[in-house]
Parts: sequence; C-alpha cells; structure tokens
Amino acid sequence: MVSSNGRAVRGGLALAGHSIYPVFLPIPIVCFIGALITDLAYIGTADMLWLDFSSWLLLAGLVGGGIAGVLLIVELVRAGRNRTGALTTHFLLLLGAWIVEVFNSFIHARDGWTAVVPTGVTLSIVAVVLSLLAGWFWQSAHHGRGGDKR
Repeated sequence: MVSSNGRAVRGGLALAGHSIYPVFLPIPIVCFIGALITDLAYIGTADMLWLDFSSWLLLAGLVGGGIAGVLLIVELVRAGRNRTGALTTHFLLLLGAWIVEVFNSFIHARDGWTAVVPTGVTLSIVAVVLSLLAGWFWQSAHHGRGGDKR
C-alpha cells in the first residue's frame, strides 16, 4: 500500500494510505499521564473531583489502549518475520502499562483517600513510565538514525 506522499505503508491497517494505529497510540499515554496528574492533585487537595477525573481518565485510557492493542496485534501479525525487536518490546510495554492500569482502575474504585494513596498513585507512576517507554520503542521501531523513515 502507498501513502499520499508516495512512501509505502508497512504492516498494519491503513485508511486512505495512512496507518490507523498511530492515531490510537497517544490516547492511553495521554490519559495515563492525566490520571497521574489528577492523582497528585487529589493528594494535594483531597477534593473528590480529582479522584473522579482520575477514574474517568483511566477508563478512557483503557478503552483507547484496548483499541490500540488490537490494532497493534494486527500490525505484528501482518509484519510476520519482518517485525523488529523494538516493535515487540513496544507491544509488551504497552500491554504491561494497560494491565497495571486495569488493577489501578480497581484500586480507584475504592472510596476516598485509600483509592489513591499509596497504591493508586504508585500504580499510576509505574504505568506512565511503561507507556512512555512504549512510545519510545514505537519511535525507534519506525524511525532510523537521524529521524529518517526506514
């Protein structure tokens, strides 16, 4: 398949010559970072509004991450033997972040302070680190040295 700029689109599902997966990848990363920020705001204020924001951000991140995960599995299967180690590492890190946030969502279902401190914020930090590393490995799987596309 060829994109609008004449380059070949490798691997996964594409719409109008553009890969679909990169549209969904930022959703879990941004939502998980947002949940960490709202957890920290809750710790600073003890206002239940921040706990509710965290819960909604976790839900949005899990849904977006689930869609991204399915699309990434399709990309991995379609890439077959051509897939790089960085792409597999990206998948494992993203899956790890998603699993951590599933548990974090259950922790955030508690009421009040125990929903965030200390377990909820710790899981949020772990998931943010994993999701940022997943984004890093996505970039290294799709960009060569000097930022050139492979």
